[in-house]
Amino acid sequence: MKNILKILLYTVAFALVTATGGAQSKTSPKRMGNQIPVTFDTPPSVALKEAVRYYPACPDTDVKLDVYYPKAAAKDGKKYPCILVIHGGGWRMGNEKKFAMFSAFVASNGYVVACISYRLLPEYQMEDCVEDCKRALFWLKKNAAEFGGDPQKIGVTGGSAGGQLSALLATSGDSDLFKNVFEDGIDSQVQACVAMAPVTDFNANEMQPRLKSHGENYTPELAARLAKISPINYVDKKSPPMLLLHSKGDKTVPVSQSEDMKAAYDKLGLKCETVYFDSSDHAFWNTKPQDPTRLQSWNLALEFFNKTLK
Repeated sequence: MKNILKILLYTVAFALVTATGGAQSKTSPKRMGNQIPVTFDTPPSVALKEAVRYYPACPDTDVKLDVYYPKAAAKDGKKYPCILVIHGGGWRMGNEKKFAMFSAFVASNGYVVACISYRLLPEYQMEDCVEDCKRALFWLKKNAAEFGGDPQKIGVTGGSAGGQLSALLATSGDSDLFKNVFEDGIDSQVQACVAMAPVTDFNANEMQPRLKSHGENYTPELAARLAKISPINYVDKKSPPMLLLHSKGDKTVPVSQSEDMKAAYDKLGLKCETVYFDSSDHAFWNTKPQDPTRLQSWNLALEFFNKTLK
């Protein structure tokens, strides 16, 4: 994980300028990376539906999601708010199990949670990662009611690469970015976002040295493509409430990425809360099971969703 995160921007730039070779079917052999499988007991109040192919036509058959939802939904007739959870891993690894424990935790507090995977680099491009997340959001809106969910109350969260993708879903909801994914009168907006250590502006000055240090030619064409996947460029008055969680000493994604997003929200008078941990840990939400920051970040996310969606 550490080595992959060090080449964060190189990975993105390479993927943006490399052809995918068409739509032929291919999976990502490094999807698991160094991820350690975690076994845990799902809370007794939570039901689980696994391995849903939310995008059946996707050429990567590993792209799927798991749904964690309150068992009570089958009886009480309530509409529970929904959360879309997007894993990190430098856009190169990870699957729908990476946030499994977090998803079960949130579901046990009265949410329908869809924890997703998406196409990965280098087999696919960054645009494919974004498209898959948009398609997962469409699927959740269309199918939320089956699990007792309210499709009009959806939050999105993720860390690192998942933080960038979460923030992009949140801010680009009213844009033309993969607008073709949405049909049947279903809109592409979410109502809340918790982004953890996200890249918000790939073209920011502090991000460019990461490209140059790997010999990447920072051309106007590359800058334009990076701009299209930078969440900060879509912030407008319709952007939903956002919580940004970031370590002050993060060496992988500078904390300034969250600070700049906060400033963009503040400029428009939008609601954006921030918590900056006195730490240098990048993936504080799941890398150190015994670190109190891990559970703190989970509780902060839950509290924010409670305020904005319930």
